[in-house]
Amino acid sequence: MLMLVCMPLNAASFHVQDQHGNSLAHAVIELAGSKQDTTKSQLPIAVMDQVDKQFAPQVLLIQQGQSVQFPNSDDIRHHVYSFSRAKPFELKLYAGKPKAPIPFEHAGVAVLGCNIHDSMVGYIYIAQSEHAVMTDLNGDAQLDADPDQSVYVWHSLSVNGAESRKKVTLSTLNSKEGAYILILNTAEPKVRDTFGDKFQLQ
Repeated sequence: MLMLVCMPLNAASFHVQDQHGNSLAHAVIELAGSKQDTTKSQLPIAVMDQVDKQFAPQVLLIQQGQSVQFPNSDDIRHHVYSFSRAKPFELKLYAGKPKAPIPFEHAGVAVLGCNIHDSMVGYIYIAQSEHAVMTDLNGDAQLDADPDQSVYVWHSLSVNGAESRKKVTLSTLNSKEGAYILILNTAEPKVRDTFGDKFQLQ
């Protein structure tokens, strides 16, 4: 009898850093060419809060098709919106919790802002694959991947803009202490007068 066995991917360690060797926290690594298992149950609703005039978390990782709730935990009103290609939307001036979460049907990156508080900028990375992780404060993460596969790496400070990502093949990477080293060129964060300034550089 012939039996077909699906071999599981192996857990690989990654370290993401910029061109100067500085570790990049809150970078996203996604396995390329892998899609979600559509047979799984409905994805849970994710939360992007607003606390002390900041998005919390500043970077949120979700899967394509997942919905996000945008509660306002401040005692002032916010006006949340995005005009990113992945998901343009608007939640007009409100306090508390919106009536319904926002679905994110397309993969990509949504850059968020507040029409009232220009310093508020947040990011939602919508992964097409269920194999996607975010780096910790040291720039480290683990992801199931094999050496012949490729990954996407993303960070909000990429020199190519906050909606861009870089694709690399694991077999071409250097490693250190058993971890693949992913290098992403970044730009220094700048103070923006308006939310729209974030998009003028892209």
